[in-house]
Amino acid sequence: MTRKKLDLDLIDRKIISELDINSRQSLSKIAKKARSSPTVVKYRLKRMEKAGFIKHYNTLLDAGKLGLMVWNVYMKLHNSTNKEENMILEHLCKTRAIWWVAGCSGRWDIIYSACVKDVKELYGIVNGVHNIFSKYILEQSLAAHAEVEIISRGYLTDAPGKGVTWYKRLDKQELDHNDLRILKTINRNSRMPSTEIARKTGLTPRIVYYRIKDLTKRGIISRFRLQLDVSKIGMSFYKVIVYVKEYTDQKNTRLKNYCIGQGNIIHYEQKVGPWMLELEMDAKGYEEAEKQMRQMKENFPDFVSDYELVLIKEEFKGELDLTKYIDN
Repeated sequence: MTRKKLDLDLIDRKIISELDINSRQSLSKIAKKARSSPTVVKYRLKRMEKAGFIKHYNTLLDAGKLGLMVWNVYMKLHNSTNKEENMILEHLCKTRAIWWVAGCSGRWDIIYSACVKDVKELYGIVNGVHNIFSKYILEQSLAAHAEVEIISRGYLTDAPGKGVTWYKRLDKQELDHNDLRILKTINRNSRMPSTEIARKTGLTPRIVYYRIKDLTKRGIISRFRLQLDVSKIGMSFYKVIVYVKEYTDQKNTRLKNYCIGQGNIIHYEQKVGPWMLELEMDAKGYEEAEKQMRQMKENFPDFVSDYELVLIKEEFKGELDLTKYIDN
């Protein structure tokens, strides 16, 4: 049965666009930018939440500021049925250090992302998967995040995206008990009012306000962002592995700015691994994504040598909650 597509009008799109830039904005600020009223904005958010389009309002923490490394692991399976694949997915979802798990179509069947303190911890996770499921794993690659530009969905209002750098450097910051209590409270609901955060943490609203401001200034809080299910509006989610040649910082900056301007590219991930660049994008389908990447290759012939499109069919784990990995 075909799922009914959620139709968004211009006001809906403006609301989502603003929240994707800063999901902690007040209703009145969003209403002003959307040329609507706080009551209308609140009603429309409830409708989009109920439809499953808005999954969460995330407080995205910078892994580097927490002293964590982020690795992606890519697996191609063979000799497996749906039963064995589901067993692998279940194991990955239950592994504490793994914070994102997806089923894919393309070169890779499963991609998972782990937050670890060092390579030894990563080895334990990967080795644990192979100890149980090695006969089903045909091929595997690993790539570490070096720096990520997280970009808002400008396409919702036919505008360029707005980027913020995540994981710029490994620079662990100290967090006290009150910082941690606040972050754990808002990690999946960045829109929670300071008064409610205060009630849940036992702090005062004033302390909550200044603590959040300080955590943002220090770069521990990287962005207040939406977590969306774009399939609800007829879009598909792709990862794109990009092979580059004759790398220079200048070429990389030009391509990154180009990607930000596209509006539908939401991650620009610089990697250490078999490839140096990976993108995430929303597209209406494979043909549109392929056309966009072909155009990118033509526009940057001295830098982009090839690419691979990987459709993310389903996200089985996507909590994006780094507070679980912070030492108390």
